[in-house]
Amino acid sequence: MTLVLMALHALPGRELDGQDWWMEWRLDLLLHAFLFGIWSVTGLVALRKSGGASAACRQAWPVVVVLGLGLAVGLEWAQAALFAGRGQDVGDGIADVFGLIAGGFAFRALYLEWPVGKRTL
Repeated sequence: MTLVLMALHALPGRELDGQDWWMEWRLDLLLHAFLFGIWSVTGLVALRKSGGASAACRQAWPVVVVLGLGLAVGLEWAQAALFAGRGQDVGDGIADVFGLIAGGFAFRALYLEWPVGKRTL
């Protein structure tokens, strides 16, 4: 999932015309939230359902949030610094954070347990 996020952020800016209906309606924000939500759920499932008793397993939520925030900031920085025709957008970062949080609630809905705390066997 991390590779998918990186690949989508690396699309050249000329591929995403600012006049398209997609960008005019800011549907890219929904895509950001959706992808980071999926990334969050994937990370939470990997950590919480691994069967380990490690601190990362018990505290999956903070681990996923910190890593996700780092990924979001890093990708926005990379868009401005490394990828042709792309730039940083605070709205994208906010959508990424919303997706991370929504992923925690989605995990709760799917597994009927919060992604933090003592793991029950």
